[in-house]
Amino acid sequence: MENAVIYARFSSHGQNEMTIEGQVRICREYAESQGYNVLNIYPEKAKTGTNDSRPSFQRMIKDAASGTFQYIIVYMFDRFARNRHDSILYKEMLKRDYGIKVVSATQPISDDEGGEFYEMFLEWNDEKYSKRLSKRIKNGLDTCVANGTFTGSRVPFGYRLIDTDRKGKKGTIHKVAIDEEQAEIVRYIFAEYAKGTDKKVIADALNAQGKRINGQPFKFRTFEKWLTNAKYTGEYYFGERLCTNTYPAIIDKLTFAKVQERLAENKHLAGANSAVEPYLLTGKLFCGHCGTAMVSDGGTSRNGKKHYYYACKKRKKGGCDKSRENKDDLERRVTQQVYDFLSNRKNAEKAANDTIAYYEKRTGDDGLKSIDTRIAQAQAQVEDLTNAFIEAKSPLLRAGIEKKMSDYEIMLADLQKSRAQILLERGRKVTAKDILLFIADLLKGNPDDKEYQRKIIDNLVSMVYIYDDDKIKTVGYLDFGVDESIEKIRLDETNAVVERLKACSNSNTHTPPPKT
Repeated sequence: MENAVIYARFSSHGQNEMTIEGQVRICREYAESQGYNVLNIYPEKAKTGTNDSRPSFQRMIKDAASGTFQYIIVYMFDRFARNRHDSILYKEMLKRDYGIKVVSATQPISDDEGGEFYEMFLEWNDEKYSKRLSKRIKNGLDTCVANGTFTGSRVPFGYRLIDTDRKGKKGTIHKVAIDEEQAEIVRYIFAEYAKGTDKKVIADALNAQGKRINGQPFKFRTFEKWLTNAKYTGEYYFGERLCTNTYPAIIDKLTFAKVQERLAENKHLAGANSAVEPYLLTGKLFCGHCGTAMVSDGGTSRNGKKHYYYACKKRKKGGCDKSRENKDDLERRVTQQVYDFLSNRKNAEKAANDTIAYYEKRTGDDGLKSIDTRIAQAQAQVEDLTNAFIEAKSPLLRAGIEKKMSDYEIMLADLQKSRAQILLERGRKVTAKDILLFIADLLKGNPDDKEYQRKIIDNLVSMVYIYDDDKIKTVGYLDFGVDESIEKIRLDETNAVVERLKACSNSNTHTPPPKT
């Protein structure tokens, strides 16, 4: 019997999420159905998944080195991490170093790195659809803006909607008017901040006056976004159009300008004190001499200029002679290699075919049947709990059953959402031609641009070996599809490829075929 552990995270008490206890119960049921022996549970209460500063999570990662378990079970993949970059790095590290796989009790499709290129395609496709849709509705919105009528979305604090005597396709047409009671608070906040009063002091003063927002006390974050909202001056831009007749002015332009100056000054000071240089290849870059991870390194010259490098972890301790690599040069070089690889028509077609294979696996009958089975099981559980609740005589027993029912109702909603997502993707009918169009669009990016480098490295680069060699400097592996038979690309295997390449080519860079 294989061993597993359960990681359960509840990020915020204000969200309609599955409870820690509910996640553990459902993960235990999944483990039992798969024949896994659960060794430990790592609960994480009120912790965000957008970074890895989570005590239970870090304890689990540390325990992974013991080699006592082969699976980490989570309720849904977003419980493991919401930050996609961290999720990929940790899953890759767990699989590569300890042979541990992260699995979900409710999502049958693996959330591994194989789907990265497919996810990029979906985002690109959605963006194209959004642009087409915006063109269709732009004319109608332009008419609303020209007439000074409300175009939709939320009305900022300080304003309210009033009916007009006109009707539209969705009913009565509205106009925006000032809510004097709320506007008084907005004016106070702007005036005090323009004078130099701290946001927290302003919030405390409002609370002392008995002011509330939605029945809750003010906090300084409550009105942070208000301070940059130009609508309070009576003017704002709708696309490239300056709108002056939709929102009546609450704040005069001079006060608004003073507030923007102070915000800019504070932002500059904060940025100077907290700027962090991102190392895009962290977790993916390895030394070609010893196979150890390359980590961030750097220093400051006599003239105060900062220099950033990647250095072999063993070299720092005197255990390797690999020289340091300039961070920006290397990130640009790796991005250029991916760019050059996809620029080759045969490689692009290979990437397209691998992506289609992933799409077909993700949206295939097996995944859908698995979700349908889980939905049927959850519905049966709800029915059994309902009958038990009716028959229960003790209030304490009823309360426990009611809590379990709530967990299963949330799980049912999550399963239905996953099922709907798969059906939605099925309806797209993705073809190789679609993927090739996406690749052509992707190649319009600039390898010198940092955001483009981040996009390429985060989504497409699996790992990179770096050498001190004039002929073969870097060897990079790319991910486009899914092949679970490849567990790890070892240094000795890469070195064998390097020696063959050196024997037949004088090229100083090369990217081998992608891992597929």
